[in-house]
Amino acid sequence: MSEASVRMLVDRAIELGVRHFDTAPSYGGGEGERRLGEIARGYGLFQFTLSTKAGVRSAGLRRRIRDFSPDGVRRSIDESFGRMRVDRIDWLFLHGPAPEELTDGLLKVIDAERFAGRIGALGIAGRGQELDHAVNSGLFKVFMTPIHSGLGCEQRNRLAAIKASGAQLIGIETFANSLPRYPVPTSVGASWRLARAIAGRASGPVAHRIPASEALRWAYEHGGADRVMVTTTVRRHLEANAADVIAVADPRRDN
Repeated sequence: MSEASVRMLVDRAIELGVRHFDTAPSYGGGEGERRLGEIARGYGLFQFTLSTKAGVRSAGLRRRIRDFSPDGVRRSIDESFGRMRVDRIDWLFLHGPAPEELTDGLLKVIDAERFAGRIGALGIAGRGQELDHAVNSGLFKVFMTPIHSGLGCEQRNRLAAIKASGAQLIGIETFANSLPRYPVPTSVGASWRLARAIAGRASGPVAHRIPASEALRWAYEHGGADRVMVTTTVRRHLEANAADVIAVADPRRDN
């Protein structure tokens, strides 16, 4: 997307009441962080919560490099601060680490960043046993993971354990059951979703289509989601998602 298109989309999201924005070093080779930081600074950072990730970075258009070593993650955090030009990141997610990558050395590094005040809360983005390890560590307060009605018993039990720990649950892939199994690729984003569907990488089976509002309601009422994160580059989809949140979410909830 052009920079102007991104700004217009974020402006519209803000008009609709969106107050959390998420990015990562691997999104657009760092452009996602740079653009979001610039837009947020223009509005005033106090109006939002911002999150980014560490552990995966871009190395060209189609290649990503994983590095969850303590030095690699520390370097990633420093580079994110440089691109976003902020002095604090509200949430920092480890971006899909394997359980064995959650070493004591890594946990010490990210906890030191939190203690220094550069990170508001530590999070982890994942979908398997790495989340169990994160719960047991006691360090992570925000968990980003698939939350939809196609999840199996093991995954639903994992969601319950995360909630019982007192952490926040951030739902992704929430609209999985409301989308066609093999959507017609009318944009770059749709082509990406089609590739994921064909590769079978989506979490859990997608047996049938349900209304988006029903999918969202399930995430809040049964999946335990505190928030739901949705990725879109299409304004009408953004507006439809916002309308569903307003219709479904408890008015007292921080949307």
